[in-house]
Amino acid sequence: MVGILPYFFGYYIAVALIAIMLAASGIMLGLGYATDDKKLKELGKAELIQSIINGVIVGSLLLAFGPNGIITSLISGISSGFYPSSCTGILSGNSAICFAYNYLVGINPVSVGGVQHATLLDSSITILTPLALLYTAIGVVGSLNFSIGIVGFSFAKLFSPVLSQLGYMISAITFAILGIEVQAVLLKFIGLTAIPILLPVGMVLRTFYFTRRLGGALIAVAIGLFVVYPLTYLLDAQLTGQYTGSVTASYIGSAINSTTGVNGTLLGGTLDSNSTGYGILGTIEGAARGMISELEALIGKLIDYIALLIVEVFFLPTFSVILTVISTRELARALGSEISFGKFDIF
Repeated sequence: MVGILPYFFGYYIAVALIAIMLAASGIMLGLGYATDDKKLKELGKAELIQSIINGVIVGSLLLAFGPNGIITSLISGISSGFYPSSCTGILSGNSAICFAYNYLVGINPVSVGGVQHATLLDSSITILTPLALLYTAIGVVGSLNFSIGIVGFSFAKLFSPVLSQLGYMISAITFAILGIEVQAVLLKFIGLTAIPILLPVGMVLRTFYFTRRLGGALIAVAIGLFVVYPLTYLLDAQLTGQYTGSVTASYIGSAINSTTGVNGTLLGGTLDSNSTGYGILGTIEGAARGMISELEALIGKLIDYIALLIVEVFFLPTFSVILTVISTRELARALGSEISFGKFDIF
């Protein structure tokens, strides 16, 4: 399992330091009784108690996060209804992180309660690519200019509002994809550092008097990131799993084919030498009306899709961060530390 060796290395260092602190506190306590120094006796007692507490904490962390540990097994049990629940590499030590990562940027669909769902990145790209093509096709149509005798007109003003809306939607989906990638990188970072680095460092710092609060804070942060944060993604997936995206790849594909057909009709009607005068105008008008009607229906579907995507990519992860921060603060207090965010300390 990735990260086990660094974890045990930090564990051995922490155990050795705890043994040293136990000996040192015992010596101080003995000297205090020998010299009848009240302050030295109180300091020796306090450090002896803290050393025992540190030993309990280190032992509990080993039982919780070691191979087949209590917390590791509990996370696996909670993640059993989600697929994939096992990964290789830096994600192999936490099935919740494994699912969360694949839920965001996985190649294959994920399963939530036995129901298959496309990953957020895959569904976003599936929509973004044909949407960009659709935007280009409409832009071509909007750039057409027609002249019938002394009368000339174009579709620029007609399609300008539609192009503007589609441009905003493309920007929103692109920004959502960026958010998905950032969250995926964060999950990888957590899998790489939380238990292998932050937890051992926190255990070591917790054994010293001057760094005790910092060590407790690091332990709380490591547990919050490794346990609470990825488990919130299971909750997020469960909350959104009952909804089905209003826009599918097949729907977008048919909309693009229809728009391309209308585009061909407009161009063909313009270039057809057998059509003259108002015959061309009638053909173009009918095709334009059909295109506008289809675009109105498509934009409505796209708005529904983007609204759900924004909830999945931004609002629910923000909720996950809030839960993680609250849990980390409470755990830090239990470990004798305090995590504060100054004027942003609202939780």
